[in-house]
Amino acid sequence: MSKRIVAILLVITMLGLVACGAEEKGHYLHSKAADEIDFGEDPVTITYLTIGDKPTNGRTEECIEKLNKILVKRLNAKLDIFYVSWNDYLRNYNRAVSSEDISIDLVATGTDWLDAWPNIINGNFMPLSEDMLREYCGITYTNVTKSQWQDGSYDGNIYLIPENEYTQWTNHGFVYRKDLAEEAGLSEVASWDDLDTYFRSVVANHPDMIPWDNNGNSGIATLGYLMSTKRYVPIYELTTYGIWGEDLDHKGKIISPYYTGNELIEYARLMKEWNELGVWRQNLTLAGDNEEEFYRGETSVIQHHTQNYYTIIEPSMRLSMPEVKLGFYWFGRESGTLMRVSNLHGAMAVSARSKNPERALMVYDMLRNDEECYRLLRFGIEGVQYELTPDGRLEKPSGYNESKDGIVTNFWWGRRDEYEIPDSNYSWDEYYSLVDSYEHVAVDYPWDGVPFSTPQINAQLGPIVEVFDKYIPQLATGQYSESPEKKVAEFREELMKVGFERITGQIQRIYNAQ
Repeated sequence: MSKRIVAILLVITMLGLVACGAEEKGHYLHSKAADEIDFGEDPVTITYLTIGDKPTNGRTEECIEKLNKILVKRLNAKLDIFYVSWNDYLRNYNRAVSSEDISIDLVATGTDWLDAWPNIINGNFMPLSEDMLREYCGITYTNVTKSQWQDGSYDGNIYLIPENEYTQWTNHGFVYRKDLAEEAGLSEVASWDDLDTYFRSVVANHPDMIPWDNNGNSGIATLGYLMSTKRYVPIYELTTYGIWGEDLDHKGKIISPYYTGNELIEYARLMKEWNELGVWRQNLTLAGDNEEEFYRGETSVIQHHTQNYYTIIEPSMRLSMPEVKLGFYWFGRESGTLMRVSNLHGAMAVSARSKNPERALMVYDMLRNDEECYRLLRFGIEGVQYELTPDGRLEKPSGYNESKDGIVTNFWWGRRDEYEIPDSNYSWDEYYSLVDSYEHVAVDYPWDGVPFSTPQINAQLGPIVEVFDKYIPQLATGQYSESPEKKVAEFREELMKVGFERITGQIQRIYNAQ
């Protein structure tokens, strides 16, 4: 059965499920509330906050203008985008979300990277009743399961609308060159041991190349090593370092391989060796743009995630060095430790200060479920930002220039597989082969709905994170005079002093209560 037929059947089913009823208007099926509400004469502007640098070429405004003609006609509403720049984004995001002076309605958020729970606790997001969601966000409400709504709830109230209809893989690893791997005697890079062999070969055979132009911010790689050497699944809601979690082979106990065990010591030893070998610059402040250097053949790896690998890195390398083939070593491959992305990685919330929360929900429901609106927001204007090939794939129009013609809407908070258009530039065969291997080992993200992020715990995390911020860059680059054993012991001693064991016990009690 085709995907389109499945979608049609799903819509027919939804007609009987939406409690307040629905009728078709264009492509979008909205609740009858839209016909019963007095929208007034003047359109209401709904402001949507997202992460991204504000575009300056005028193209995004053209798309939003076209989108707003549809929104005004159907909901008497307009959409405006408030951008939080990538520079120091989390600090600026929290400042904007909590500000009394900034008018925001829809707030892009995430539990594992955008402080969703702390902002709920701090009163920055509006509780959404099931009646409210059913009436004003009816199609989305129907397509989210009861357990998924519970995952986005806190203290009995729903706060987060999950992105539960979109498949993505944001697990990290190293993108490497297959020609350099073969030169090192490797058919592929499938472990940290292979990566060590790979780097040693690059150092020996390519003295003009920086194996990895690491800038010292290697917290992701550190966690990646720990997940590769044991079946460790971190809790991302508490810190991006993934400080606490559990061992899949010994479930039920909260652990931290940062604080106990030999894995971190082994990692520190390897990083010390790589530093002495010359895998990165001795002066990390001189590190360049590792990704651009990779495309020029000046460095041998990029540390990033699956989604970036097949949507950006591989297509870019095919243009810059078409003779070079790439591979992807994902963290956790040796141990089979791989988690699917949380449905709350990209969630939508309504600001507690929104003056029009009902209309905001209706706009969101339409952006997510009307294919015409969805395409405008995600891909732009057909013929300007994209064209469709005869087989239904997306390609750029002739003469397209990203800086001149590109748009930035960053709608990562309600995507749907059904409405996504596969890009003809992506390596789909390689991608499907990769994710097929993922499906054999991947587990669902285990921490959705577990209330680890409490005011009591959040208030104690600052000193812990400060210790991590000080020591992890050192351990990850090997640039210190002591032995790795001594440096790790010093790190753990500092953690103990700021209450690490006490907080671990509190997290364990929350886990036990589930």
